[in-house]
Amino acid sequence: MQNIIAMEVLSATSEKGFSLDELVFKTKELFEKEGLAGFVGLILRLADERICMNMVHGKIKHSEQACCLTPQYEYHGQSNRQFRTSVGKVMIRWRRLRCTGCGKSIIPLRGFLGLNLYQSKTSELEKIVTEIVSEQTYRRSSSHLSTIGTIPVPKSTAHRWVAQSDCDQIDDSDETFDMLFADGTGYKRRPDKEAKLNNRGELRIALGVDKTGSIVPLGAFTGKSWNEIAAAVQGDRDDEKPIADMLVSDGERGIAESFAKLCNSHQRCHWHCVQDLNYTMWQDKAGKVERRQMQKKLAAIIGIEIPEEDYEKVDDSDKTALADAVAVGEYEIRKLIKKLLDKGYVAAADYLIRACKNMFSYIRRWLLTGIVGPRASSLIERMMREIARRLKRMAFGWSEQGAAKMARIIIKRFTSAGQWEKYWRKRLRIQDNVLLVLRAIKVKNPQTLGR
Repeated sequence: MQNIIAMEVLSATSEKGFSLDELVFKTKELFEKEGLAGFVGLILRLADERICMNMVHGKIKHSEQACCLTPQYEYHGQSNRQFRTSVGKVMIRWRRLRCTGCGKSIIPLRGFLGLNLYQSKTSELEKIVTEIVSEQTYRRSSSHLSTIGTIPVPKSTAHRWVAQSDCDQIDDSDETFDMLFADGTGYKRRPDKEAKLNNRGELRIALGVDKTGSIVPLGAFTGKSWNEIAAAVQGDRDDEKPIADMLVSDGERGIAESFAKLCNSHQRCHWHCVQDLNYTMWQDKAGKVERRQMQKKLAAIIGIEIPEEDYEKVDDSDKTALADAVAVGEYEIRKLIKKLLDKGYVAAADYLIRACKNMFSYIRRWLLTGIVGPRASSLIERMMREIARRLKRMAFGWSEQGAAKMARIIIKRFTSAGQWEKYWRKRLRIQDNVLLVLRAIKVKNPQTLGR
């Protein structure tokens, strides 16, 4: 269907002068309130007229199952509908046809556009709303949409759209990852006395890094143990085959114990090792100066760098020296543990005992395979910081389902933009079936330009 649409606009400007800003403001106001929505509505009315005409004359069949073997349709009135879109409210008066044989009535344009029975908004508007509320509160998002985008969407409506959307669903993956990251953070949960839930919720995230270095979201979970999360991440994979080569975590016991059998090795985050030593020594009532000294000593011990050259170009002697450095580092950590025990710092010593066996996994992996791995969980920490900003600093009183859903939206948007856009392209049915070309903008009476 091809149509040439002429747009007629009345322009009246003062001969005494006007500002460019006022002209731009009025033009924007005109097209946002009437022009764009009216343009979309006109194209829909033209399509509706063409489709109904062809069906009445028997040139095309209805997209749904026919009510009769040889249905014959006739016009059966019109009804008004409006749709919320990002260009404003689109008003349309679509036609209804009735079969002369059985009396069944249909609305051809609704089936042609693939609209649901009671649909009142476009999916592209839902996408905009979802992306905005993933970065700020519902109240601010509603105000932002109304002020900047001139799209009036109440916060309760935006909340309902996001809650009912399935855009947060993460694709199942059966691939083997290069690395697996897992971490958790607290959030202010909505308390429930009957279910014996306080306001301290726990949100847990799992991310994978594939062989190409791309981040793959594996899920966001609330109200689940790390054992349950590990089982969900493993899915239908073979129980005997690891899902990742290396696990990188901050050392939380539940993570290490639950994911140990799913990964070939485990690397403790060096940043957390140094930071958590300060906390455990504080528990042992160590002084601030001594805590800082022990932190610096530990940081110096574990600060072993992998050569920047390609694995094949590194001499065997250098690899041997690196392996010796690991042995020396482990020996120095054991000495540090003994020193902590001698001073009665049991909590700090116990922490290092549990951490030391996985502190240099990244070097052993490089010496064995030549594959460079991280020694800190900064990748997932950046993701957790983004989630915490939305769930902890901007809002409180989350339900467990709402917190998990928002977290899945965030990790899907920020770690797997391709998966996010793929979902919406399928949902919006972007198939290059619409072509709009602006041919010209001209006045109705060209002679006035020469005066």
